[in-house]
Amino acid sequence: MKFYNYLNEKRKRSVIVVDIQPMYESYIKFSMERFTNFLVRNNDILYFYNGPETVGVDSQNDIVRFLMESSDYGDDLYYKLMSELTKWVDKGYAFFRGWMDQGIDEATLKQAIRIMFQRKIYDSRDIEEDEWIELLPELEGIHFDDMISIPDIQINELKKWSGSYLVGGGRNECLAEVKILMDAFNIRYQIVNEFIYG
Repeated sequence: MKFYNYLNEKRKRSVIVVDIQPMYESYIKFSMERFTNFLVRNNDILYFYNGPETVGVDSQNDIVRFLMESSDYGDDLYYKLMSELTKWVDKGYAFFRGWMDQGIDEATLKQAIRIMFQRKIYDSRDIEEDEWIELLPELEGIHFDDMISIPDIQINELKKWSGSYLVGGGRNECLAEVKILMDAFNIRYQIVNEFIYG
């Protein structure tokens, strides 16, 4: 790790976590003990997960138990996860994958997300294919039935987390989607590579 990155990652910040939960345990190769210590040492937590309300099976309590099993901090971690210091969001899954998996680049995706947000449209199929191609010629030839959607995440709330550490996975799946959403609205973050999986 470069010295600059080392210093930057030692600063205390809020943390945005994406899908570090039991259902993805087999993909997580980093030390969960180090991860839980990292959570305790930093500020507030925005914890995105795939839960019972969307496509996952893990509840908030399941995730708390999963994290507690690996922690040296016991009461401190439990308090942090169960208090107002942690905001839990059952975020859903694959909001942008319909176009990501077709090879649409991030710059085009971000433009499309901004267009949908400005028009208060949450499903890309609510804009006609011809209009999409007129707006973004890079979309020529994609399958528009494979839609993208604006997730049920309040952008104004997400902006309050600007400057946070960002961790989780999968690197090219859900974490990538959260990064694209944040980039689309110029919300800053600092990736901590030690705690990225996938």
